[in-house]
Amino acid sequence: MRLTASIIVLTAAFATTIHCTLAQQVAGSGSAVPGVLLPGTNHVVAPASFAGPGRERSLTDLQNAIGDWLALEFGLSKIPTQATVAFAPASRMASLRFRDVASDQWSNDKSEILAVYDDDARTIFLPEGWTGGTAAELSVLVHEMVHHLQNVGGLKFACPEEREKMAYEAQEHWLQLFGGSLEADFKLDPFTMLVRTNCHY
Repeated sequence: MRLTASIIVLTAAFATTIHCTLAQQVAGSGSAVPGVLLPGTNHVVAPASFAGPGRERSLTDLQNAIGDWLALEFGLSKIPTQATVAFAPASRMASLRFRDVASDQWSNDKSEILAVYDDDARTIFLPEGWTGGTAAELSVLVHEMVHHLQNVGGLKFACPEEREKMAYEAQEHWLQLFGGSLEADFKLDPFTMLVRTNCHY
């Protein structure tokens, strides 16, 4: 049975409720994934499906909520302009991810690419099957929104891995709000994280 849930975005003056169809339940609990108050903000977010009518508006409100949380939690500038969010097949995601790499060096497992941020286009590309129905799926958007804020804020990094450090930290903090972690949800152990977030020289 599919349940109805809401993503509630609260401000000091009013509350906006976006009704969505919940696509995921807590494993074994039989109850819907609860909404979580993002620390330091008035935003309450619950994983829900963004398929169908109203998806664009829902994602706009979600970006506002995540942007406010990232600004407070990690000292990033508040989101001046939202990223465009697009959905792409695995082949398109791979071409974006490896566009500066010779095609014979591409990873064979395109399923490893969960999302891509295009700095020039200021666009977050999510896989076609993404619904936002779990905290893990939402964490992927959080990760890419960090890159968007880094980009529009003009932040510079010594290497691509250094740029990833804050994005993974934000993703981990987000997952912890919902009782998860990068290791539990994405099988990313501490050694893998060390490699992915430190310059290789």
